[in-house]
Amino acid sequence: MVDEQGLRLLLVAYAYPPLWEAQSVRWYYLSKELAKAGFQVDVLTVEYPGKKEEIPGIKVYRTFPGPFNQAVFKALGNPKVFSAEVRSSRKFLFIKKLYRAIRKITEYMMVGDTRNEWFFIAYPKALELIREKNYDLLITSHEPMVDTLLGLTLKDRTKIKWIADLGDPISADYYPKVWKPFLKRLERKVLAKADAITVTTEALKKKYRMSFRGEDKILVVQQGFDLEFFRMPKMRKKGGSFVLAYTGSFYKDFREPKALVEALAKLNFNFELWLAGRLESFLPLFKSIQERVKYFGVLSHPEALELQAKADVLVYLGNKLESQVPGKFYEYLGSKKPILCIIQHPEDPVAGLVRELRIGEVCLNEPKEIARAISKLYEHWLRGEMEEVYRYEEEKVREFSWQNQAQGLIKTVKELVGR
Repeated sequence: MVDEQGLRLLLVAYAYPPLWEAQSVRWYYLSKELAKAGFQVDVLTVEYPGKKEEIPGIKVYRTFPGPFNQAVFKALGNPKVFSAEVRSSRKFLFIKKLYRAIRKITEYMMVGDTRNEWFFIAYPKALELIREKNYDLLITSHEPMVDTLLGLTLKDRTKIKWIADLGDPISADYYPKVWKPFLKRLERKVLAKADAITVTTEALKKKYRMSFRGEDKILVVQQGFDLEFFRMPKMRKKGGSFVLAYTGSFYKDFREPKALVEALAKLNFNFELWLAGRLESFLPLFKSIQERVKYFGVLSHPEALELQAKADVLVYLGNKLESQVPGKFYEYLGSKKPILCIIQHPEDPVAGLVRELRIGEVCLNEPKEIARAISKLYEHWLRGEMEEVYRYEEEKVREFSWQNQAQGLIKTVKELVGR
């Protein structure tokens, strides 16, 4: 039996608040739950502008990210950069296109992207911390790739027990094809050397089990929602238009909103579409309905939760890849709002959950299907019966909360350090 009191964990996470990304949201909640369970959690991350939260049981070491991203972060230190006005301007879109081009070039030049420059700062710091603190366990957060490269190198050097968290597959399809063979080999190496692997979907676990025969040490820790936020009373919007909200990102080729826009243009009733996230380059697609679209820019995680709670319906747009589920879906559960679930892959696991929980409408990513589903939601809204038809029950959704998801991770950590 392992007593977790006094056990020390080092989490290497390039993305950690106030740098809000999918993986930083994930490890913000999971690290809090590990600390609540009694573990002493240290976090090695990058220095990023913004308000830092002091969390009991967690000590954060923030380092220089490297010269290129330091320049990027310095520009992001101005809050106006996240505003809708700035992000939709031609100047910003040009700068963003230039930045993306640089990152794209680096993706062909190296495994990963520009964030790899952090390796040369983080590795000696992590080594120093491991030797000084004598950690019982190392955890790395992927994406970005640099975290996994650090974990692999630190494992080889120190033999520390290592949990590799793979939010996305290492050999994900969005990497250049030229790197595919190398990424496959790297994936096999990580799966072989890590003491445990955490993934976000059963589909990815199945893929790894079939390809690499490592099922005994692969644990599914899905994305989640904050149970405390779920239990908070939600503000009810009185009067006004029927509001749909999408807070997240769109991606060319595997998560595009074209069919959604076509569907919305067909509707013959009044509505508003609220958008928030790094999706300014897709705004031209909404030109046909621009008078009904409100773009909020990039919001912090708490601000995004607040916006979701004020909407009538939350829009989920699934990926084309079966093994990837946008964490935004689980975040939506905390709002207790009906979900418009648009799927692109027939095996998208979110569709089954929405139907089983009866918390929204599911449709294919086709304009007619989407329009039909929105119209059905609108009719329920018009009659004031949304909460009755799409009823959230805590006992049915609790398993998807961060608080519950963390239990499997806590158990795995105890088993590893007890060996």
